[in-house]
Amino acid sequence: MDVQEILEKLSKDEGLPVEAIRAADADRAAVLPAFLQAVEDYVAGDEAARAKPWAIFFIFHLLGSWREKSAYRPLARLLTLAGDELDDVLGGGITETAHRVMAAVFDGDPQPLYDVILDENADEFARSRMLEVLGMVALRGELEREGLTQFLRVCFTKFQAEPGCFVWNGWQSAIAFLRLEEMRPQVQQAFDEEWIHPSLMEYRHFLEDFRIAVAQPDVPFAQPEEYTLFGDVVDEMSTWYCFSERYLESKKRSDKGDTELRRSLYQGQAVNPFKNVGRNDRCPCGSGKKFKKCCLETHRDLPFQGEAA
Repeated sequence: MDVQEILEKLSKDEGLPVEAIRAADADRAAVLPAFLQAVEDYVAGDEAARAKPWAIFFIFHLLGSWREKSAYRPLARLLTLAGDELDDVLGGGITETAHRVMAAVFDGDPQPLYDVILDENADEFARSRMLEVLGMVALRGELEREGLTQFLRVCFTKFQAEPGCFVWNGWQSAIAFLRLEEMRPQVQQAFDEEWIHPSLMEYRHFLEDFRIAVAQPDVPFAQPEEYTLFGDVVDEMSTWYCFSERYLESKKRSDKGDTELRRSLYQGQAVNPFKNVGRNDRCPCGSGKKFKKCCLETHRDLPFQGEAA
Protein backbone atom coordinates (compact mmCIF):
# COMPACT_ATOMS: atom_id res chain seq x y z
CA MET A 1 0.00 0.00 0.00
CA ASP A 2 1.56 3.32 -1.05
CA VAL A 3 1.34 6.64 0.80
CA GLN A 4 -1.68 7.96 -1.12
CA GLU A 5 -3.59 4.73 -0.60
CA ILE A 6 -2.85 4.90 3.13
CA LEU A 7 -4.07 8.50 3.32
CA GLU A 8 -7.22 7.66 1.38
CA LYS A 9 -8.10 4.72 3.63
CA LEU A 10 -7.43 6.76 6.77
CA SER A 11 -9.87 9.42 5.54
CA LYS A 12 -12.88 7.07 5.37
CA ASP A 13 -15.44 7.13 8.19
CA GLU A 14 -15.90 3.37 8.04
CA GLY A 15 -14.59 2.05 11.32
CA LEU A 16 -11.01 1.42 12.39
CA PRO A 17 -8.75 1.22 9.26
CA VAL A 18 -6.45 -1.45 10.69
CA GLU A 19 -4.82 -2.33 7.37
CA ALA A 20 -3.87 1.29 6.60
CA ILE A 21 -2.63 1.90 10.15
CA ARG A 22 -0.42 -1.18 10.03
CA ALA A 23 0.86 -0.19 6.58
CA ALA A 24 1.80 3.24 7.94
CA ASP A 25 3.50 1.62 10.94
CA ALA A 26 5.54 -0.57 8.60
CA ASP A 27 6.75 2.30 6.40
CA ARG A 28 7.09 5.28 8.74
CA ALA A 29 9.95 6.94 6.86
CA ALA A 30 7.91 7.10 3.65
CA VAL A 31 4.63 8.30 5.16
CA LEU A 32 6.00 10.77 7.73
CA PRO A 33 6.54 13.72 5.32
CA ALA A 34 3.06 13.25 3.86
CA PHE A 35 1.53 13.04 7.33
CA LEU A 36 3.22 16.23 8.51
CA GLN A 37 2.19 18.05 5.33
CA ALA A 38 -1.41 16.89 5.77
CA VAL A 39 -1.46 18.38 9.28
CA GLU A 40 0.04 21.66 8.05
CA ASP A 41 -2.50 21.83 5.21
CA TYR A 42 -5.36 21.24 7.63
CA VAL A 43 -4.19 24.00 9.94
CA ALA A 44 -3.81 26.34 6.96
CA GLY A 45 -7.44 25.72 6.01
CA ASP A 46 -6.72 23.84 2.80
CA GLU A 47 -10.08 22.80 1.34
CA ALA A 48 -9.03 19.29 0.37
CA ALA A 49 -7.48 18.66 3.78
CA ARG A 50 -10.50 20.01 5.66
CA ALA A 51 -12.69 17.56 3.73
CA LYS A 52 -10.80 14.65 5.34
CA PRO A 53 -10.78 15.19 9.12
CA TRP A 54 -10.67 11.45 9.81
CA ALA A 55 -7.23 11.24 8.17
CA ILE A 56 -5.90 13.96 10.48
CA PHE A 57 -7.46 12.21 13.47
CA PHE A 58 -5.55 9.00 12.75
CA ILE A 59 -2.37 10.85 11.76
CA PHE A 60 -2.44 12.74 15.07
CA HIS A 61 -2.56 9.51 17.04
CA LEU A 62 -0.08 7.63 14.85
CA LEU A 63 2.50 10.39 15.33
CA GLY A 64 1.97 10.13 19.08
CA SER A 65 2.31 6.36 18.98
CA TRP A 66 5.61 6.76 17.11
CA ARG A 67 6.92 9.35 19.64
CA GLU A 68 7.68 11.50 16.59
CA LYS A 69 9.41 14.65 17.87
CA SER A 70 9.27 16.37 14.47
CA ALA A 71 5.47 16.32 14.77
CA TYR A 72 5.42 18.30 18.03
CA ARG A 73 5.17 21.78 16.50
CA PRO A 74 2.70 20.96 13.70
CA LEU A 75 0.45 19.18 16.18
CA ALA A 76 0.67 22.11 18.60
CA ARG A 77 -0.44 24.41 15.78
CA LEU A 78 -3.34 22.04 15.11
CA LEU A 79 -4.41 22.45 18.73
CA THR A 80 -4.70 26.22 18.33
CA LEU A 81 -7.75 25.76 16.09
CA ALA A 82 -10.97 27.20 17.50
CA GLY A 83 -13.28 24.85 19.40
CA ASP A 84 -15.63 23.78 16.60
CA GLU A 85 -12.77 23.43 14.12
CA LEU A 86 -10.73 21.27 16.48
CA ASP A 87 -13.80 19.24 17.42
CA ASP A 88 -14.30 18.42 13.75
CA VAL A 89 -10.95 16.64 13.62
CA LEU A 90 -10.30 15.30 17.12
CA GLY A 91 -13.75 15.06 18.70
CA GLY A 92 -13.53 13.33 22.07
CA GLY A 93 -9.78 12.97 21.57
CA ILE A 94 -9.44 16.59 22.71
CA THR A 95 -10.02 15.48 26.29
CA GLU A 96 -9.32 11.75 26.08
CA THR A 97 -6.01 11.45 24.23
CA ALA A 98 -4.57 14.82 23.11
CA HIS A 99 -2.50 15.20 26.29
CA ARG A 100 -1.09 11.69 25.96
CA VAL A 101 -0.12 12.32 22.33
CA MET A 102 1.48 15.70 22.99
CA ALA A 103 3.49 14.40 25.96
CA ALA A 104 4.72 11.60 23.68
CA VAL A 105 5.98 13.97 20.95
CA PHE A 106 7.31 16.71 23.28
CA ASP A 107 10.74 17.85 22.06
CA GLY A 108 11.96 19.69 25.16
CA ASP A 109 10.77 23.19 24.22
CA PRO A 110 7.60 24.21 26.11
CA GLN A 111 6.91 27.31 24.00
CA PRO A 112 4.53 25.60 21.51
CA LEU A 113 2.48 24.37 24.47
CA TYR A 114 2.59 27.82 26.04
CA ASP A 115 1.23 29.23 22.76
CA VAL A 116 -1.77 26.87 22.85
CA ILE A 117 -2.45 27.51 26.53
CA LEU A 118 -2.37 31.31 26.25
CA ASP A 119 -4.44 31.46 23.05
CA GLU A 120 -7.92 32.60 24.14
CA ASN A 121 -9.34 31.56 20.76
CA ALA A 122 -8.16 27.96 21.11
CA ASP A 123 -10.39 25.22 22.50
CA GLU A 124 -10.57 25.61 26.29
CA PHE A 125 -10.45 21.85 26.88
CA ALA A 126 -7.34 21.47 24.71
CA ARG A 127 -5.71 24.36 26.57
CA SER A 128 -6.49 22.68 29.87
CA ARG A 129 -5.02 19.37 28.76
CA MET A 130 -1.83 21.07 27.52
CA LEU A 131 -1.27 22.42 31.03
CA GLU A 132 -1.39 18.83 32.21
CA VAL A 133 1.11 17.90 29.49
CA LEU A 134 3.52 20.37 31.10
CA GLY A 135 3.06 18.55 34.38
CA MET A 136 3.53 15.15 32.73
CA VAL A 137 6.81 16.05 31.01
CA ALA A 138 8.11 17.82 34.13
CA LEU A 139 7.46 14.67 36.16
CA ARG A 140 9.52 12.76 33.59
CA GLY A 141 12.38 15.23 34.01
CA GLU A 142 12.00 16.63 30.49
CA LEU A 143 11.17 20.16 31.63
CA GLU A 144 12.84 22.36 34.21
CA ARG A 145 10.43 23.11 37.05
CA GLU A 146 11.55 26.62 37.91
CA GLY A 147 10.64 28.00 34.49
CA LEU A 148 7.37 26.07 34.50
CA THR A 149 6.45 27.47 37.91
CA GLN A 150 7.03 30.98 36.59
CA PHE A 151 4.77 30.23 33.62
CA LEU A 152 2.01 28.99 35.93
CA ARG A 153 2.26 32.30 37.81
CA VAL A 154 1.87 34.16 34.52
CA CYS A 155 -1.21 32.03 33.78
CA PHE A 156 -2.71 32.96 37.15
CA THR A 157 -2.68 36.61 36.10
CA LYS A 158 -3.74 36.12 32.48
CA PHE A 159 -6.53 33.64 33.13
CA GLN A 160 -8.34 36.08 35.42
CA ALA A 161 -9.73 37.61 32.22
CA GLU A 162 -11.44 34.23 31.60
CA PRO A 163 -13.31 33.35 34.81
CA GLY A 164 -15.03 29.99 34.60
CA CYS A 165 -13.00 28.91 31.57
CA PHE A 166 -12.02 25.23 31.71
CA VAL A 167 -8.36 26.18 31.26
CA TRP A 168 -8.33 26.90 35.01
CA ASN A 169 -8.89 23.19 35.62
CA GLY A 170 -5.65 22.24 33.89
CA TRP A 171 -3.82 25.02 35.71
CA GLN A 172 -4.70 23.75 39.19
CA SER A 173 -4.09 20.18 38.01
CA ALA A 174 -0.52 20.99 36.92
CA ILE A 175 0.17 22.66 40.27
CA ALA A 176 -1.06 19.57 42.12
CA PHE A 177 0.98 17.31 39.78
CA LEU A 178 4.15 19.16 40.69
CA ARG A 179 3.36 19.59 44.39
CA LEU A 180 3.96 23.35 44.18
CA GLU A 181 3.29 24.20 47.81
CA GLU A 182 4.21 27.84 47.21
CA MET A 183 1.30 28.25 44.78
CA ARG A 184 -1.43 26.89 47.03
CA PRO A 185 -2.56 30.42 48.05
CA GLN A 186 -3.17 31.33 44.40
CA VAL A 187 -5.08 28.08 43.87
CA GLN A 188 -7.27 28.76 46.90
CA GLN A 189 -7.96 32.28 45.62
CA ALA A 190 -8.97 30.88 42.23
CA PHE A 191 -11.52 28.65 43.96
CA ASP A 192 -12.71 31.38 46.33
CA GLU A 193 -13.27 33.78 43.44
CA GLU A 194 -14.99 30.97 41.49
CA TRP A 195 -12.61 31.39 38.57
CA ILE A 196 -12.68 27.60 38.81
CA HIS A 197 -16.39 26.99 38.68
CA PRO A 198 -17.70 25.11 41.74
CA SER A 199 -19.77 22.83 39.51
CA LEU A 200 -16.48 21.39 38.20
CA MET A 201 -14.61 20.89 41.46
CA GLU A 202 -13.95 22.42 44.86
CA TYR A 203 -10.77 23.40 46.69
CA ARG A 204 -11.00 20.24 48.80
CA HIS A 205 -10.65 18.20 45.61
CA PHE A 206 -7.44 20.04 44.78
CA LEU A 207 -6.13 19.34 48.28
CA GLU A 208 -6.88 15.64 47.86
CA ASP A 209 -5.04 15.54 44.52
CA PHE A 210 -2.17 17.45 46.09
CA ARG A 211 -2.02 14.94 48.97
CA ILE A 212 -1.89 12.02 46.53
CA ALA A 213 0.86 13.74 44.52
CA VAL A 214 2.94 14.19 47.67
CA ALA A 215 2.41 10.55 48.64
CA GLN A 216 3.40 9.22 45.19
CA PRO A 217 5.58 11.90 43.58
CA ASP A 218 6.31 9.98 40.37
CA VAL A 219 2.70 9.10 39.58
CA PRO A 220 0.03 11.68 38.62
CA PHE A 221 -2.97 11.30 40.91
CA ALA A 222 -5.01 8.18 41.60
CA GLN A 223 -5.49 7.17 37.95
CA PRO A 224 -2.00 7.12 36.41
CA GLU A 225 -3.24 5.29 33.30
CA GLU A 226 -4.95 8.52 32.23
CA TYR A 227 -1.52 10.12 31.98
CA THR A 228 0.47 7.42 30.23
CA LEU A 229 1.94 8.16 26.81
CA PHE A 230 -0.30 7.18 23.90
CA GLY A 231 0.41 3.61 22.77
CA ASP A 232 -0.28 1.44 19.74
CA VAL A 233 -3.14 2.93 17.73
CA VAL A 234 -4.88 -0.35 16.90
CA ASP A 235 -4.50 -1.77 20.40
CA GLU A 236 -5.89 1.39 22.00
CA MET A 237 -8.65 2.28 19.53
CA SER A 238 -9.99 -1.25 19.09
CA THR A 239 -11.60 -0.84 22.52
CA TRP A 240 -13.32 2.46 21.63
CA TYR A 241 -17.09 2.43 21.25
CA CYS A 242 -17.01 4.45 18.01
CA PHE A 243 -15.10 1.61 16.32
CA SER A 244 -17.19 -1.22 17.77
CA GLU A 245 -19.66 -3.43 15.91
CA ARG A 246 -22.36 -2.10 18.21
CA TYR A 247 -21.68 1.47 17.10
CA LEU A 248 -21.53 0.57 13.40
CA GLU A 249 -24.90 -1.18 13.70
CA SER A 250 -26.29 1.83 15.55
CA LYS A 251 -25.00 4.10 12.79
CA LYS A 252 -26.74 1.98 10.17
CA ARG A 253 -30.01 2.20 12.12
CA SER A 254 -29.56 5.95 12.44
CA ASP A 255 -29.02 6.27 8.68
CA LYS A 256 -32.14 4.18 8.07
CA GLY A 257 -34.10 6.31 10.53
CA ASP A 258 -32.94 9.43 8.72
CA THR A 259 -34.32 8.11 5.44
CA GLU A 260 -37.66 7.23 7.06
CA LEU A 261 -37.86 10.62 8.77
CA ARG A 262 -37.29 12.46 5.52
CA ARG A 263 -40.00 10.38 3.89
CA SER A 264 -42.46 11.14 6.72
CA LEU A 265 -41.93 14.89 6.28
CA TYR A 266 -43.74 14.72 2.99
CA GLN A 267 -46.61 12.54 4.28
CA GLY A 268 -48.01 14.80 6.95
CA GLN A 269 -47.18 17.15 9.80
CA ALA A 270 -43.54 16.99 10.83
CA VAL A 271 -42.57 16.53 14.45
CA ASN A 272 -39.08 17.18 15.72
CA PRO A 273 -37.99 14.02 17.60
CA PHE A 274 -34.94 15.87 18.97
CA LYS A 275 -36.84 18.84 20.38
CA ASN A 276 -35.59 18.38 23.96
CA VAL A 277 -32.04 17.30 23.14
CA GLY A 278 -29.31 19.90 23.74
CA ARG A 279 -26.49 20.47 21.27
CA ASN A 280 -23.89 19.19 23.73
CA ASP A 281 -25.94 16.26 25.06
CA ARG A 282 -25.06 12.71 24.09
CA CYS A 283 -26.94 11.84 20.92
CA PRO A 284 -30.07 9.72 21.62
CA CYS A 285 -29.19 7.46 18.69
CA GLY A 286 -26.57 5.77 20.89
CA SER A 287 -23.49 6.73 18.87
CA GLY A 288 -21.66 8.12 21.88
CA LYS A 289 -21.09 11.42 20.07
CA LYS A 290 -22.38 14.84 21.04
CA PHE A 291 -25.76 15.57 19.41
CA LYS A 292 -24.27 18.55 17.52
CA LYS A 293 -21.72 16.24 15.88
CA CYS A 294 -24.15 13.41 15.13
CA CYS A 295 -27.89 13.58 14.39
CA LEU A 296 -28.07 17.38 14.61
CA GLU A 297 -25.47 17.49 11.87
CA THR A 298 -27.61 15.06 9.86
CA HIS A 299 -30.98 16.70 10.45
CA ARG A 300 -30.17 20.38 10.77
CA ASP A 301 -31.57 21.19 7.31
CA LEU A 302 -34.96 19.57 7.96
CA PRO A 303 -37.98 21.94 8.34
CA PHE A 304 -39.30 20.68 11.69
CA GLN A 305 -42.63 22.34 12.51
CA GLY A 306 -42.94 24.14 15.80
CA GLU A 307 -39.18 24.46 16.32
CA ALA A 308 -37.86 27.94 16.99
CA ALA A 309 -35.34 29.20 14.49
